[in-house]
Amino acid sequence: MFGRPHIADYLIRKGIVSNRQEAFDRYLIRCDVPKYPLSLAEASSLIRNANGILVLAHPNDPHGTSLVSISRDLDEQANVIREHMLEYIDGIECWHSRHDAKTTAHYIEFVRGHSLIMTGGSDCHQKPIIMGTLDIPDFIVGQLRR
Repeated sequence: MFGRPHIADYLIRKGIVSNRQEAFDRYLIRCDVPKYPLSLAEASSLIRNANGILVLAHPNDPHGTSLVSISRDLDEQANVIREHMLEYIDGIECWHSRHDAKTTAHYIEFVRGHSLIMTGGSDCHQKPIIMGTLDIPDFIVGQLRR
């Protein structure tokens, strides 16, 4: 995710400001735009109508927004996806920095069984930088090109 802190760091490197606070005060005003709540069906429709794909991110991440809040059991998570989400999603993030091998295998099997797209990522939104530390098979990129 790219945000104000990244721009502030750039301004510091370029010598335009001396620190982040100065960057925020002088150039990076806060933009508190209210969030507009959407149902999964509405979000899916908007994304698909824009030729995008909707991927369920980190379904079993114990430290983030995930299905763990409903159940830690992988089969129960699969049932939630099957019953409430399947018609609205195009893929699932199978590889994630906090997924163990069992979770990854479970979601790979689920995705293959439902003809969904597989994705993966380190979920690197902040420091420390962990980008590129997760081994994701090369064939994943080919799915996205289609």
